[in-house]
Amino acid sequence: MTTTKILETPSDSEALIRRMAFRLLVSRSEPIGVDQLSAVTAIKTDRLSRLLDELDRAGRIRRDEEGRVVGSAGLSVIPDRHEIELEGRKFWTWCAYDILGIFGALGASGRALSPSPGGQAIEVQFERGRPAGNHAVLFRPDEELIACCENVYEEWCPNSNLFADALQATQWAAKRHIRGRVMELDEASDLGTRDWADVI
Repeated sequence: MTTTKILETPSDSEALIRRMAFRLLVSRSEPIGVDQLSAVTAIKTDRLSRLLDELDRAGRIRRDEEGRVVGSAGLSVIPDRHEIELEGRKFWTWCAYDILGIFGALGASGRALSPSPGGQAIEVQFERGRPAGNHAVLFRPDEELIACCENVYEEWCPNSNLFADALQATQWAAKRHIRGRVMELDEASDLGTRDWADVI
């Protein structure tokens, strides 16, 4: 009874949808239909469709032309901004911070190839969820910018990127008047792992 009440609030229902969509995307590596998502969330299809519309407008999930979920919590099963290989399987992410959070929370090994506004793409190897032997840095926009966003995917995610060094990241952010932090990958991995723990 208590569980039903908790899930009735829209924010909790949306969190449940994002979490279960993420898990299905990771396990199946393919788009998820509304019926599949309804089965695992126990949310009726008509209500689920309305919630998916809201999440999509807010840039917290991504759907294809058929209305299937192709991305959730930063992970995508169709080509997007950043390419990752998780335990030999190809996925994509919406921003560079997603890379660190997803690898960290899954404890996965693999690699990421991330286009950098500072120049060439940056490749990062991961071993059991941790970035290995790379001196790149992450620029992570301030959290308060998310609250101001109408669409996280379109407004916040493009500003979270990897750079070869802190100077490039700082200059890039200053030129665009974007507030945020430059973080070494180990620190960003710690933070991302905690942020994605609930999703995993």
